[in-house]
Amino acid sequence: MRRDFEIRDGIYLSQPPHELDLHNNFDFCSLHYSVEDRTLKLHWRRSTGDWVAAGTPASVSVEFREVSEFRFLPRDAELPFTEDDCVSTFGYWPDEARAGGVIMPDPTHTPDPHWLTAIHFMSGATIAVQATSAHARLTA
Repeated sequence: MRRDFEIRDGIYLSQPPHELDLHNNFDFCSLHYSVEDRTLKLHWRRSTGDWVAAGTPASVSVEFREVSEFRFLPRDAELPFTEDDCVSTFGYWPDEARAGGVIMPDPTHTPDPHWLTAIHFMSGATIAVQATSAHARLTA
């Protein structure tokens, strides 16, 4: 998949000059999946906590284009809904039982092109997608 950003350490969306901590500094807000357009749009907004650095963008959107597969795995019903907006890991879903879910491969290895890009949340919910490209847009 072509991307105009990188994911580092499973939580940082890197699009120079920004490296954004999606786990601590952003709250996941919404997703929009268009069957007609074959797009999946994910949207985060900057957290209101005083730990968020001045100058951090107000929001981040990631749009996946030419989606060929989209999965949503359910949240853990035992966890509070406050965990639904917090990214645990932004990585890959290899579809192998031994992997045990979302993984972050060693940065020196290229992920298998058959792996889905996956975002796992603290609530246990997971979004997994296979697409031709992904584009991040930051809003000041």
